[in-house]
Amino acid sequence: MLNVSIVIPSVDDAKRLESTLISLLENRPSGCEIVVPHSGHYDDPYNIADEVRLIDIPAAQSETELLAVAWSMVEAPIVHLLAPGATVEEGWLDDAVARFERPDVMAVTPEVYFSDSPQAVHGLVADEFGLRAAAIDTAPLGPMRQAAFYRYSLLAALGGFCSRLDEFADLDIGLWIAEAGGACEIASKSRVDLNQPCDLGRVTPQRVRLAKTLQMRHQQWFASRGTSAGKLGWLSRSLGSGSLTTMVSALTASADSQAANHRLPNLDDLRAVIEGRDQTFRFDPRRDQLGSVTHRYAA
Repeated sequence: MLNVSIVIPSVDDAKRLESTLISLLENRPSGCEIVVPHSGHYDDPYNIADEVRLIDIPAAQSETELLAVAWSMVEAPIVHLLAPGATVEEGWLDDAVARFERPDVMAVTPEVYFSDSPQAVHGLVADEFGLRAAAIDTAPLGPMRQAAFYRYSLLAALGGFCSRLDEFADLDIGLWIAEAGGACEIASKSRVDLNQPCDLGRVTPQRVRLAKTLQMRHQQWFASRGTSAGKLGWLSRSLGSGSLTTMVSALTASADSQAANHRLPNLDDLRAVIEGRDQTFRFDPRRDQLGSVTHRYAA
């Protein structure tokens, strides 16, 4: 019986993907499947298709777009996301999976380590501007997509990952969990090394627009915390970027209203999942159809 589906979305870096696959195949316990949605770049040179399910999604241009399609194709009740390049240790699943024994726990974050800091990051929080920020000494809203555990039933109630929010799709899910009264737990005995520097603090024009969109999408949550980022606040926040383009964007960029209102979930449905009252349809793909499936459109 499958307990965990491990999903590694890979856009174009076969070397980093293979380093993660090696780590998983050396350390994974029974009851797991490994699923690799990729944008057509990986041709399985080592013939691992018997141990890893490869899903070709050539239209996808980002990890979020890959996840927006592939999440519904997994078979286990717990979905574990890993970024290409991430490595794990033996037993890393145990503490994370045990946290889901509490029915209100919708997501779990492992202890995540970046290559440029010895300090563990415990998922994500939203700063006052709506930007993704590392949860270190505070409770996380949700895990980061590079190392995350979710209930499948939560993703089903949300309709999966909102690709229009790009890299902020994970924080979007964390905010919906918080608004519906669910919990995100920290698995302190589960370690994931991302083997790359942390860039959560970096401000870019794209991130400014996404943050403003996220604030529009979750107006009540941000309003309840009294957070307000005016033009001067945004200008101050962008000064450290060292980019004139980013500073101008902080003053002039506006939220994407279409993305902010795209596929808004029903909070009552989310609360039903949290309270164990959900009747969410559980996708159960037929094994004999998986080998040749190619998905050409990302949600």
